[in-house]
Amino acid sequence: MMLAPDVYRRRLEAVRQRLGGMPADGLFATPSSNLFYLTGIDFWRSERLTALVLFADRDPVVICPAFEESRLRGMSAVSKVVPWAESEDPFAKAASLFPGASGTLAIEPSTAFDDVERLLAVRPGWKPVSGGPLFASVRMVKTPEEIEAMRRAIAVALPRFRRAFETLAPGATEAEISNRFGGENVVQFGPSSALPHGASTARSLTRNQAVLIDAWDKPEGYYYDITRSTWFGEPSEEYRRVWNVVLEAQGAAIDRAAPGVPCSEVDAAARRVIEKAGYGEYFTHRLGHGLGIDVHEPPYMVGHEKTLLEPGMTFTSEPGIYLPGRFGVRIEDDIVCTERGAESLSPRVERLEPIAA
Repeated sequence: MMLAPDVYRRRLEAVRQRLGGMPADGLFATPSSNLFYLTGIDFWRSERLTALVLFADRDPVVICPAFEESRLRGMSAVSKVVPWAESEDPFAKAASLFPGASGTLAIEPSTAFDDVERLLAVRPGWKPVSGGPLFASVRMVKTPEEIEAMRRAIAVALPRFRRAFETLAPGATEAEISNRFGGENVVQFGPSSALPHGASTARSLTRNQAVLIDAWDKPEGYYYDITRSTWFGEPSEEYRRVWNVVLEAQGAAIDRAAPGVPCSEVDAAARRVIEKAGYGEYFTHRLGHGLGIDVHEPPYMVGHEKTLLEPGMTFTSEPGIYLPGRFGVRIEDDIVCTERGAESLSPRVERLEPIAA
C-alpha cells in the first residue's frame, strides 16, 4: 500500500457514489493500475482470479486465491477478503457476491474479456458496461498526496540523468548507458534520436552527435516521465536552432495550460511555435499525455482532446522535432495544472548545455 489506508477508502467511496451516474449497480476490477488506485493492491494479473467487487449498497470485497490471502491483506485497504481454494470455481464464488439476479456491472476497462464472460455466465441477468469513463473521472485530478509522490519520483530521476550524461564517452553504446541509468528508459545517439519511439541499441557514441534520453519510472507507485536532449561535442547551428525552438514550444504550451482550457489548445500552442519556425512537418506526435499511476493516462494533449483542464491534472509537455537520418530533439517535463495556471514539477532546462567530447 503506497498511501495511507484512508486515501484508498475515500477513493472507493467516491467510485461508489459515481456508480449511479453511469448508471451501474456495481463494479468488477481485476489486477490493474485501476485496482491499485482504488485499493493499493499491486498484483500481476494471472489465470487465477483476483478481483474487487463493489456494489452501491454493500461494503467492497476482494476475492483472491487462498494462498495469496496473507500477501494481499498486507497491501489492501479493503478489509473484507473472500479467498477461494484451488478446488473451487472462483467466478462462481465472485458471482455469489452479487446482490441480485440482474443489474448493470461496470467493468474495469483492461479486464480480460474471458474473465467477464466466465463471470456473467453465472449471472446472465447482468449487463456489462465499460468502467473506463468512471476511472478517468476520478483519476485525472490528482490529490496533494499523489502530486507529492510524483515530486519524490522526479527527485529519483534527476541524479540518474546527471550520472548518465557524466558517463558519456566516445565508444559508449546506447544500450550500455541505458542499462546503467535505472528504471525504464531509451537512450538514442545521432540519427537514432530522430525516431520518436526508438530503442537503445548497440550504436556507439561518436563526437559531434545528438544525444536523447527519455526515462520513466515509478519508484513509489507514481511515474516521472522526463526527456532531455543535448549534443556530444560542438553543436551545429541547426541543432542549436531546433533545440531552442523546441524549448520555446514547450514553454508556450505550459503558459497556455490553465483551468478551463481544452487540452487541444495546449497542444496547439506548442505546435504554432514549431510551425512558425518551419518545422511543423517534423513534429509528428501529440504534445503529451496524462501522468500518474500509469505513464500514459488521460487526459491527452492532442488536437482532438476537448477535456478541460482542472487544478490537479498532471500531464507531460514534450514537443519534439525529428529530422530523419540526422537528429531529433525532444524536451519533456511533468506539469501540474494549478488554480493560477501550470507548474512544472520537474526542473525545466533553460539553455542547451552541450557535453564536452
